Amino acid sequence: MQFTISMFGLFVCLLLLINIKQTNRVNLYLIFFLILINLFNVIQYCTMFSNNKYLAVVCLVHFQPLIVLTGPMLYFYVRGVLKDDAYLSNKDWIHFVPSLLYLVNVSKYYFYSLDHKLLFAERVIEHREIMLNFDPVLFSGNISYIFRSVLVLIYTSAAATMVYKHFKDDIRSHFQNALIFRWLTAFISFNYIMNISIFYYVGQLLYNWNLNGSITVVSWGAFLFGLIALIILNLILFFFPDILYGLPRMDYKLNKKKLVAFVESPDSLDQSKSVKDFEISIEKLDLIASKLNEYALSNPYINPDFNLTIMSNDTKIPKHHISYFFKMYLNSDFTEWKNKARVDYVITIINSGDAENLTLDAISKKAGFVSRSTFINAFKSYTGKTPSEYFQ
Repeated sequence: MQFTISMFGLFVCLLLLINIKQTNRVNLYLIFFLILINLFNVIQYCTMFSNNKYLAVVCLVHFQPLIVLTGPMLYFYVRGVLKDDAYLSNKDWIHFVPSLLYLVNVSKYYFYSLDHKLLFAERVIEHREIMLNFDPVLFSGNISYIFRSVLVLIYTSAAATMVYKHFKDDIRSHFQNALIFRWLTAFISFNYIMNISIFYYVGQLLYNWNLNGSITVVSWGAFLFGLIALIILNLILFFFPDILYGLPRMDYKLNKKKLVAFVESPDSLDQSKSVKDFEISIEKLDLIASKLNEYALSNPYINPDFNLTIMSNDTKIPKHHISYFFKMYLNSDFTEWKNKARVDYVITIINSGDAENLTLDAISKKAGFVSRSTFINAFKSYTGKTPSEYFQ
């Protein structure tokens, strides 16, 4: 049963990995997390319950450095959802240190011959406690098995703390905030149940071995709780399609005014791109266009520090939704739109006479351009003339 559930979970992860959208990269951490917890359960079955020595050879030790990444993947995912940013910082290397330590710890085993590993697997099947004696380099087998469970519980607690701090003031100030709160609460709760069960289960395995049998003595209640939580974690994402596919839900109604800054109307969008599987519908694109159009009227782009994060924070639209909107339906990107908006702003102040007493540097800075060369190149790209030529 454990093997079947875990293999089903790995199959689901494969489907998710194939269908994941480039604009929702944070879900990669979630998929890797699910792969690792299912792989851990496959390994647990092959090493603790299976009598197949070939499965034992593959699963006994080789994957230990990889399994330790379960906690970091969970942490990166929750942080990415809350910040709407999938990128890792230079400081995030520290999360990979335990995996590197485990790699060193099992390095000696990697270089053993197949015959040696098969002999070791046969001994493990005969007496399961021998699995701890894989010739570790840095720390004992007991520590390597128990520390993985402790580490993932630490990361789960860190993720829960992030969620609490993020939503402690008002979890319902925005629809997507409430949705994300419900999702992360359910996800972390079942993750707690599964990993506490595994921690108890591993502890029982390490300290209450059944030396006369091939299967160790353990509380089956804890084992079943862990399996039920694993089943739910493999399926729960499908009950939150907005999280899975990143579809936008806005808290405002569509204004009927003409959409000038982005699109004229839903009919003006390329219909061949609309309403494909798992993509943003025309109605939702219209909502995004309306919100961004209203936002653009305040000329936020003349701020030299203006970027996609600022636009996302100001409009309450996730960054990957904005990027998707620009790329797929405007055939553009944020930087291109920003520079064009700044050029249009320059043309407006030139035509109105507000730039008569300003130098080119002053005009470029007034429009938000950081450098004169960027201003000139952008201006020429969109008008076919340099600013000096346009003045004349």
